[in-house]
Amino acid sequence: MVSMKKIILNQKSYLLYDDEVAFKKEFDKLKNKKYSFILFPPVHYLSMFKSCNYAVGTQNFFSYQMGSFTGEVNLESLKKMDINYTLIGHFERKKIMGEPHEIIKEKVYKSLSSKCNTILCVGEQNRTIRPFSCVKKELNYYLRSIESDTLKYLSIAYTPSYAVSCADKPIEQVTKIVDGIRKYFKNRYNIDIEVYYGGNIENGNIKEIMDICDGVLLDKPSTDVKLIKELLKEL
Repeated sequence: MVSMKKIILNQKSYLLYDDEVAFKKEFDKLKNKKYSFILFPPVHYLSMFKSCNYAVGTQNFFSYQMGSFTGEVNLESLKKMDINYTLIGHFERKKIMGEPHEIIKEKVYKSLSSKCNTILCVGEQNRTIRPFSCVKKELNYYLRSIESDTLKYLSIAYTPSYAVSCADKPIEQVTKIVDGIRKYFKNRYNIDIEVYYGGNIENGNIKEIMDICDGVLLDKPSTDVKLIKELLKEL
């Protein structure tokens, strides 16, 4: 059975409480049968989405277990709220928050072993003539010692950080990387895996991007139902 393509909405830290309430009210009215949504609201609003007809995930979590860790959010408590999606390795976590690869690896292990649907972000930080070598290096590190039977919970978001704010990432290059990631998992683990793209996505390119991958990862448009509707009209 072929799964529906995904529209992943990463709201980051854009919305105040009243903005999120207004967004949810309009988003819940959205009618869509072609694609499945995965919403990643700010973590402090997650309880607002406990009962809804679309998937909801956490933008971040603590990689250790419950305990005396002031200010951290553990995955166990999120799962009790029926939060079963995680977003790991986003370039902003690495670039702005200084999150090292070691912590990302710990989060991947924690999420997969907890049977969470895990979206792992990978991608080159700067322009390079060999972008897939950067992606492969990340995958080799993050997945080392991961139990292969947990990989059924994993999907990959290709998110080259320099392409997020510009539209000059040629579709041919994106296609090559997406295909390369699929072949990587097929050759190494003999599994098919969903691959999403999280570069610059707008009205003019969303259709051709959706044609080559399993979904898209949106940022600022994920906070505005009007913009989401406009993108859906292009599909």
